[in-house]
Amino acid sequence: MVWQVLRFEDNRLTVLGDRQFSSYANLQEIYLARNRLELIEATAFCGLFSLQILDLEANQLSAVPARSLRAVASSLRLLNLKNNPIRRLEADSLSSLTRLEEARFLSLLVGFQTVCDVNYSLKG
Repeated sequence: MVWQVLRFEDNRLTVLGDRQFSSYANLQEIYLARNRLELIEATAFCGLFSLQILDLEANQLSAVPARSLRAVASSLRLLNLKNNPIRRLEADSLSSLTRLEEARFLSLLVGFQTVCDVNYSLKG
């Protein structure tokens, strides 16, 4: 099995545009941690039918990009949104992700110390 991975950690990306990854239909993992992402367009992940891991840790996202995630709803297994200034989390933000096994989306910070991490494992 060919494992296709895209790594763009530690850059200065601020926006993922429409169909940003459409040329890479076989991607299974995307790592975008420690960028400056503030916006993910609704169709940014369109065509990624094999995407299993999406790492968006330590960016500037203020909300879960639920509309964007619908494009990978039938394949995504792990979603990492830790260390983003997420201000709202709607109850059904992750409901379309039928294969999601784990979601990491919150770190509570006090000063410079992480007090607790919240990870949800959806499989027993």
